[in-house]
Amino acid sequence: MMTTVGDLMERNLTAVMEYSTISEAIDIFYCHGATGLPVVNADWRLVGFLSETDILSAATPSYLEVLTQNAFTSEEEVEFVRQLENLGRLTVKDYMTRPPVSVEPYVSLMSVADLMLRKHFRRLPVVEDGVLAGVIDRRILWDFMLEGHERDAR
Repeated sequence: MMTTVGDLMERNLTAVMEYSTISEAIDIFYCHGATGLPVVNADWRLVGFLSETDILSAATPSYLEVLTQNAFTSEEEVEFVRQLENLGRLTVKDYMTRPPVSVEPYVSLMSVADLMLRKHFRRLPVVEDGVLAGVIDRRILWDFMLEGHERDAR
């Protein structure tokens, strides 16, 4: 029998609501050690995905902005922190990636591993009929592979 995403996905749902603040999302990232969070509406329908990269990209000046500055100063760090603080008050909906990429529980582990590699994803929401059902990430895949390797070694 083939192992699927649904067999391994994390069912302890950690998500953020689309109208939560970026600050609230950062707290969830920190508390759960997550690098990305599914974004859901009130009915737990998946509407987006928010990653640490989305937040850092919004707070970091663009390459062109950096080039047009005369010098790099310690004020840049102050500006970066100020920008992060300002972002903290804004909503997740404004910075999430949409449409979100997701997989369904019946998808094979090979398919999800291929998708993660091609698109450089660390975690993916798992949905059933558009509703968040779980999350699959690279750590889960590694654990499964190591577990199988240990079984084969016995």
